[in-house]
Amino acid sequence: MMCVAVLFVVSSFHWLNAQYPRSIVWSRKLVRNGQNNNVLICQTKRLIASMRPHNKLRAVISLMRLPYWLIESLLCVLFILTFQNGFNQLGLIAPAVLGVTFVGAGGAAINDYFDRDSDAITHPERPIPSGQVSPANAMTFSALTFAVGLGVSLAINSLAFVIAALNVVLFTVYPRFLKRLSGLLSNLVMGYLGASIALFAGAAVFQTINVASLSFVGMIAGGAIALNVLKDVLTVGGDVKVGYPTVAARYGIHVAAVVGALFLILSATTSFLPFLFGVVGVAYLILVAVWASLVIYAALSLLHAPDIPHVRHRLRMFTLSTVMYPVSLIANLLVLHVPT
Repeated sequence: MMCVAVLFVVSSFHWLNAQYPRSIVWSRKLVRNGQNNNVLICQTKRLIASMRPHNKLRAVISLMRLPYWLIESLLCVLFILTFQNGFNQLGLIAPAVLGVTFVGAGGAAINDYFDRDSDAITHPERPIPSGQVSPANAMTFSALTFAVGLGVSLAINSLAFVIAALNVVLFTVYPRFLKRLSGLLSNLVMGYLGASIALFAGAAVFQTINVASLSFVGMIAGGAIALNVLKDVLTVGGDVKVGYPTVAARYGIHVAAVVGALFLILSATTSFLPFLFGVVGVAYLILVAVWASLVIYAALSLLHAPDIPHVRHRLRMFTLSTVMYPVSLIANLLVLHVPT
């Protein structure tokens, strides 16, 4: 497994360095074509900056959405520890984290590959439209990370591999077809992909899908769906230009705000299920009740005033409040192991 991770790192830097010769050819073309000195100096500075190692690393981090998948990996670890009722079988954690991170990174890269034309309008700073990464290299990176993620998942058990393989299919179909077919359907898929973290952790621990892992699905999926629906409200102008049939683009901002609010309520109300099914204790219940109250308040506020300013404010509020969820799982684990 360590060899696979090392191979991935080496291949990634080889992939990035492959862009260097093309950049040199490009700069020579500028000279041959007689560009004026100011343009040439500006382009050369940009070229030199793009070849710096830290900028290449930044491009990889941006392409794979590393901060997001680090948070998802933390949740995976917390779910594994919660399902084990403590720090048992710690050997499961490393492969599970690698599986989640690499499959997710591949999904982010292939999403940017298929979205490169629309990102040139709505997100020109991303690696592909900004010229930091070529489309072909992004696809290669995605294939490599998918392969590593699937390999590590297979090493855990067959069910973990099936969940990872399904996620690879959905990560590929989502930007290629679903995003252009139906905004709501693509939001539902993203909700499942978020909730699959709990299912994957449960598969690693129990080698099956049971009530313990399913009890977290409604909370995570509801929150992920609401997040995506409400984020689409803030980018509705760009989505209309590129033809994405998001809920906001197809039915209007007010409808999208209401739909997002309803999924926030779903997330908040189902967050108590893990306690009701005996998966977690009172420490989790207390903290998650505070979080659920904030989420319900944000949802009711959106139902009362479903407009862009309220969406922007409540979306930020919901995003910041999500830090309380891993904290509630950590608190549950700490209380569980306090000496009596």
